[in-house]
Amino acid sequence: MERGRFTLVCDLAFIFLLLHPVYGDVSYSIPEEMKRGSVIGNIAKDLGLDLGRLSARKARIDTEDNSVKYCSLNLNTGDLIVQERIDREGLCAKKASCVLKQELVLENPLELHRISIHVQDINDNSPQFKEESLKFEIRESADKGARFLLDEAHDGDIGENSVQGYLLQQNDHFKLNVNTKAGGRKYCELILHKELDREDNKEMMLLLTAFDGGSPQRSGTVVIHVTVLDGNLFPSLSLFLCPWC
Repeated sequence: MERGRFTLVCDLAFIFLLLHPVYGDVSYSIPEEMKRGSVIGNIAKDLGLDLGRLSARKARIDTEDNSVKYCSLNLNTGDLIVQERIDREGLCAKKASCVLKQELVLENPLELHRISIHVQDINDNSPQFKEESLKFEIRESADKGARFLLDEAHDGDIGENSVQGYLLQQNDHFKLNVNTKAGGRKYCELILHKELDREDNKEMMLLLTAFDGGSPQRSGTVVIHVTVLDGNLFPSLSLFLCPWC
């Protein structure tokens, strides 16, 4: 019984291969966001196909999973061209490798060629902070060296095109300390460099800039709003507890 089932499965697999012959694969590497109509490569030449027979054999580009058809075939030239916008972030998010799978289909006789398109990241995103401003309330009695964690900027790109560092607007009271997480992402802390004095300055507005390593370089900013609180939390506490003292 089991032997019969195994034989049936093998026969079905053999028939499937006969009905869907798969020939040599072809691979291309392109930057994301190429304009519609841009040439990826001459697939007829790369696969050694008869250019004059492409139309007669109803050559076309399909997808392996019936998803978006990002590419099409010029039957006159054999060129594989961009048909739809190819956005790496939309396809693969933060994955290091992004491969778009397509198929070249020819009829009479049926012939399939797998196409692998490696989509390379370009610097098309700027670092962004979640909030428009970061608000801190700090007492003037805060010790020099006190640290305040700042929100991390995020960038849709990867590698050198992602966030590479931060810059803080020059000021008298705060410095910036930039740290790197295990995965390479960078975040920063505000460090109190000089004691605060509420009488001298009750509020401070500092500009924090995040920048990437792309070319051209992109950046994003956020305003840090610091409110200086009175160091004496309860200035009249002793009078409240002992009004006759």
